Amino acid sequence: MPRPRVWGKYPWRSPHSTDCPGAMWWLLLWGVLQACPTRGSLLLAQELPQQLTSPGYPEPYRKGQESSTEIKAPEGFAVSLVFQDFDLEPSQDCAGDSVTISASGSDPSQFCGQQGSPLGRPPGQREFISSGRSLRLTFHTQPSSENKTAHLHKGFLALYQTVAVNYSQPISEAISAPGDNPAKVQNHCQEPYYQAAAAGALTCATPGTWKDRQDGEEVLQCMPVCGRPVTPIAQNQTTLGSSRAKLGNFPWQAFTSIHGRGGGALLGDRWILTAAHTIYPKDSVSLKKNQSVNVFLGHTAIDEMLKLGNHPVHRVVVHPDYRQNESHNFSGDIALLELQHSIPLGPNVLPVCLPDNETLYRSGLLGYVSGFGMEMGWLTTELKYSRLPVASREACNAWLQKRQRPEVFSDNMFCVGDETQRPSVCQGDSGSVYVVWDDHAHHWVATGIVSWGIGCGEGYDFYTKVLSYVDWIKGVMNGKN
Repeated sequence: MPRPRVWGKYPWRSPHSTDCPGAMWWLLLWGVLQACPTRGSLLLAQELPQQLTSPGYPEPYRKGQESSTEIKAPEGFAVSLVFQDFDLEPSQDCAGDSVTISASGSDPSQFCGQQGSPLGRPPGQREFISSGRSLRLTFHTQPSSENKTAHLHKGFLALYQTVAVNYSQPISEAISAPGDNPAKVQNHCQEPYYQAAAAGALTCATPGTWKDRQDGEEVLQCMPVCGRPVTPIAQNQTTLGSSRAKLGNFPWQAFTSIHGRGGGALLGDRWILTAAHTIYPKDSVSLKKNQSVNVFLGHTAIDEMLKLGNHPVHRVVVHPDYRQNESHNFSGDIALLELQHSIPLGPNVLPVCLPDNETLYRSGLLGYVSGFGMEMGWLTTELKYSRLPVASREACNAWLQKRQRPEVFSDNMFCVGDETQRPSVCQGDSGSVYVVWDDHAHHWVATGIVSWGIGCGEGYDFYTKVLSYVDWIKGVMNGKN
């Protein structure tokens, strides 16, 4: 009799977030900034605005100094900075005293002078938002020929804080122009997690730029990049069996808690692909109404996932072919969870791709399955993975018939493993995906969903064939089903 790979109730800890640094930590950092203006400083952005000033502000700043301050936001957030006061000595083309704003992946912007001055280039009230988690501000002043302060410029006062960023929207940055020319605004996507794509009925004008057919205005839409981990798994390994995953190896991996422990995979930035039986288990005598659906992402350790917090689910869609009351038939064992909010993508959270051809199911093709299921009778707290081959239908049919098993092995399923090797999936792995590398598209593809098997560590394991349901998946995600 098949067993759904769903383990019983997990002793949950309450999800919590890392505490923000307290006042004492802020005062310590402030002291570093004030006392060591020629050194680099690190500030941690918080939800409420915090102040950053030039050394000695509001007193006139001293000449011949340089200070660099990096401001960092938590994972999934960006840094916002706005100048409240900006009073630097004017200079032609910012050759003298200046403030430079820079962030990884973007060109630095340099500012100088004062409001109303024919020289210089002040920032005004513009809001600077980092393209990633950090933003760097460098304050540079030219040496003075006099020993005393020879000017009355007091420097700058800026406010900074964390902001939630929807990276599916293009990031706008002002690019400094020479002389008195106005700064140009450049839109780009947060690479390598998003890529530029057409928004609606668009035509490509130049690489990365899209022209709207109606009014000719530039439109840019950022789409999630699937199946390309920043920290890819080493594909040349030869050992079979279970291994511990490194952070970023399987960034699409979800950990679910519905009727018990389960898994899933991120599609796009708002959907979780999983098995239907994790939502409606087979042979369940009684099920709670309005069962809570908990989804966690972003780490290889369950404790760290809980700290990052649950992603609330807006909608659960189970395939219409799934029959909960047919215990020996796992046809249609596929479901989608729509999250309430889009998830900011990054090195530890990236979607997997969907299959588009049968060659990804050829016998002997090696792939990987990952999950938080039981191992050797013990619950794991770390993400594990195994390298297993796609098995032939003939071998799996013969294996089932030899054991006189009544389970349905339909064309919408495929099997994985080797009869001579110990399979590595077990209770708690249900809903996780089996992925293979697509040599043509150069990305990882979720070809299967962990569905059913005959005990743990016995023979083959059986997966929902994702290719059979791609049209349904796309229909649901596009609002057509």
